[in-house]
Amino acid sequence: MATLVEIFEYAHAQIAELSSADEETIASASGSALIPALYARAGLASSRLRDDLPLLTGELRLLEAAVINLESYEGSEVMLCTGYELLDRFTQRRRNVYPLRLVHGILSFVHEARGAVDGTGSTILGGDGPVPCV
Repeated sequence: MATLVEIFEYAHAQIAELSSADEETIASASGSALIPALYARAGLASSRLRDDLPLLTGELRLLEAAVINLESYEGSEVMLCTGYELLDRFTQRRRNVYPLRLVHGILSFVHEARGAVDGTGSTILGGDGPVPCV
């Protein structure tokens, strides 16, 4: 999450410095509009003693847009490489999605269904479903 937020904040600063767009457009183009939601999810994950956070496919598109915009707005090579590496990791994880399972009515990845009593969950095929957590 820290790397994701760092990329969004850096993209926001670069675009704001070199663009005359309004704040809403800059927040959207840089992905920084997602930062408050990421912090909220991190707080929830922390309270549940988890070290991952869910991201929606559309939210990954914000990362992709931020990295592409960094190319246009003279982003540093280090941040561009970091952004592309993060995108590559997410692409890899999307290809290796674990099957999903309902446990007590809650959708989770099969490998995360620890402690579930046998017979309480039903497997749902993975595929193009949610992206695994950061």
